[in-house]
Amino acid sequence: MKKYYAERKGLIKENLQMDLYEVLSFFYQTYMYFANKGYFKSAISGVWTGSYDNERQILPPSLAPSAEVFFTTKLQSKTVYPIYEYYESYQEETLFTVIEILYDHIAYYDYEADELIKEEPKKEFCEQINNILKLYKKGYYLEPKNGFIMEMPNEALKEQLAYDGNDMGDAVYKQLCTASEMYYRFDSNEEMKKKAINILADILESVREDVKNVLNSEYQINKNEHDRLIFDVVNSYNIRHNNGKQKTDYSKEIWYDWMMQYYTSTIITYHRLKKKHEFVF
Repeated sequence: MKKYYAERKGLIKENLQMDLYEVLSFFYQTYMYFANKGYFKSAISGVWTGSYDNERQILPPSLAPSAEVFFTTKLQSKTVYPIYEYYESYQEETLFTVIEILYDHIAYYDYEADELIKEEPKKEFCEQINNILKLYKKGYYLEPKNGFIMEMPNEALKEQLAYDGNDMGDAVYKQLCTASEMYYRFDSNEEMKKKAINILADILESVREDVKNVLNSEYQINKNEHDRLIFDVVNSYNIRHNNGKQKTDYSKEIWYDWMMQYYTSTIITYHRLKKKHEFVF
């Protein structure tokens, strides 16, 4: 979004911080902005066409079988939907889950094009919600590619998460997205993070020999150097195995971040190089 004068010139010296009550108020105003535009109509009531006397439902509601049932079962609570009735009592985990659900289901039907438009509303929803989330506590972020809420990432991590997978197959990209969501979600615990790293290690394991050759295609070192760095970590630091030889006395909250970002970068780099050299040769 456009940066105005004070922000552009770096004149805002203190970052505003809001408590949960304030965030809930801002969230509701944002939700109503999109609801009034009809961006949740297809999710709640489906898409209808035809005259008043001859209506035909062409798309069922995506919040099936009803919005009330959907929110109640997903959050195991009867005090979530309707949003206007319960939003003021939301706890942090309820608010974040509701936001993720709204992201998944925001859309509008373009009758002229005869299609359900999703990407444009998702993008706008992320922009508006992120303006609020960044002010809460140390800052949160609705990731616009997969729609999960995480703590505010740095720019390098944002670029990783924005990767569209156009250099790899759908199956691998789906695994990559699953691992990212599992690791970076706001409520992810140590075990979930460990499993996410395992997913990435399994991706690399399935193409282990090819990874050696592709990574060595432009950077000539012993082929086993990359391999040793990649697999010694997950095989020796209680990630994939659980035995007496494993190293467990280390700062997992720090090193897991390194492992996750390193393996993600390695997978993306491998597929980009592979595509480039297949094209060249």
